[in-house]
Amino acid sequence: MPIVFLLLLVFLGGCATTAEHKPGSFQAPVHRGLAEDPEVERPFLVEDPWEGFNRKMYHFNAQLDRYVYLPVVEVYEAVLPDSVQQGISNIFNNFKEIPIFVNSVLQGNPKKASVSLGRFVFNTTIGLGGIIDVLGNGGIPQENEDFGQTLGVWGVPPGPYLVLPVLGPSGVRDAGGTFADAVMTLNPANFVFEGMGWAARGAATTGVYAVKAVDARHQVKFRYYETGSPFEYQLVRFVFTKKRELDISK
Repeated sequence: MPIVFLLLLVFLGGCATTAEHKPGSFQAPVHRGLAEDPEVERPFLVEDPWEGFNRKMYHFNAQLDRYVYLPVVEVYEAVLPDSVQQGISNIFNNFKEIPIFVNSVLQGNPKKASVSLGRFVFNTTIGLGGIIDVLGNGGIPQENEDFGQTLGVWGVPPGPYLVLPVLGPSGVRDAGGTFADAVMTLNPANFVFEGMGWAARGAATTGVYAVKAVDARHQVKFRYYETGSPFEYQLVRFVFTKKRELDISK
């Protein structure tokens, strides 16, 4: 009994001298992001100050494409034989050679300018007005030069990202370039229906523009919201921006 009583006193004395544990105040972990260093390259960063507007316009274009544009294109593709569709595409692509030639000259690229001029001359003459892509079939494809690229070569910055109605991804600089290219691109109706009265010619010109719009969508295989990515907007924005950079640098 004395030994048991002694051990009990030692145990109680040890408990009395042990400091009570008191947890400290909670402190949230400190988040240390990337340093704001302007010299650090961020390849996925795209200037998009109007993202709210751009997202709404992207969704609007997707709905217009799904319920209006693509149904018309599907009828167009179902009614016309493939050879006719290709001929129509060749005609409109042939008229694109004019702004491509002008922009190649403005960019100081004589090689691309000569290719574009040669394609236009051969395809317009031997190719029956552009119906047959003579040089394209011969291994000389069409160049891809526009006024937005010309402005980029001249040192004009791209400006913020911008989604245009119907036309889709663009930028402030490229939006202005699109307008300039449209002015330089001729309408085949101006030559085919030259002898008609102004009313008939106006109607024919409008019809040609309508076919051109359908053909333009026919040539683009992209479909909205079919990438399988929940971040399609960011993906399209990044790919478009980088593609434009490569177009200008090449």
